[in-house]
Amino acid sequence: MSPPLSRDPSTPNALMRLLAAGELHLTATDNCTFDCHQKSLGKDDFTKIPNGVNGVEDRMSVVWDRGVHAGIIDPMKFVAVTSTMAAKIFNCYPQKGRIAVGSDADIVIWNANATRTISKDTHHHAIDFNIFEGMQVHGVPETTICRGRIVWANGQLRTVQGAGRFVPLPPDSQIVFSAVDNRGKALEPVKVIRSPYEAPSTLQAHDANANIVVKPTVRTAIPPGGASSIQF
Repeated sequence: MSPPLSRDPSTPNALMRLLAAGELHLTATDNCTFDCHQKSLGKDDFTKIPNGVNGVEDRMSVVWDRGVHAGIIDPMKFVAVTSTMAAKIFNCYPQKGRIAVGSDADIVIWNANATRTISKDTHHHAIDFNIFEGMQVHGVPETTICRGRIVWANGQLRTVQGAGRFVPLPPDSQIVFSAVDNRGKALEPVKVIRSPYEAPSTLQAHDANANIVVKPTVRTAIPPGGASSIQF
């Protein structure tokens, strides 16, 4: 990242609590890896740093460890912030983001009791460092199934080049724009229907003022005190 979101050590825990409270809706990564030599291009000017870090391989374990294992979120919330909400925001739910008849068979079998230590020496990123280096995390994916095929199991990657496919996504996700639309409708002016005004139009005509004696007014050419002698 350039620059990092925050150097305050309390930020990660604060962000996790925002996830728990629903202020943040999902977790993602800026996964775009560059090695140390490439990153050094911005050593003296952060605007020249190639943007992106590792994260996609470690994201779920980090969120489980700092969220579920730490007692901040429950497993259902974990599923929501790592899968379901992303599918809804990208407008591909329920095709993705849930386990159901008719949905894509994209499933992660999760071992909540397993632990591992994140390291550049064992990760699968094409870089020579890891931003989570040395972090021991609870929660490890044992098996990953993509469209009904096992692509990760027993620590081994089983992908086949060219197996991916394009997934068309319709625009205007309701979970994103429904709140905006509803807010706009709530702020629209509402026409008020009223009957024509039929009450008395003067003070003297009102029944409550029937006994008030009204003195006639007199207009004079010269006001009390005489005419003004100011000249311009």
